[in-house]
Amino acid sequence: MVIDATKCMVKAPNDKLVLLQGLDDMIVIDTTDVLLICKKQNEQQIKEYVAEVKRHKGDKYM
Repeated sequence: MVIDATKCMVKAPNDKLVLLQGLDDMIVIDTTDVLLICKKQNEQQIKEYVAEVKRHKGDKYM
């Protein structure tokens, strides 16, 4: 469900209800173990974030 949100990309499990309110130009990715929320303008940095998680938490969240 989207309320007063624009230009957002959302990926979540099919059986999960996601409600966005007041977000603009964001990426929201929800998996079993990880929730990522970042500005679309920073999408190129996601690879860096993933590498940082891997360095600190290992492969558990990959």
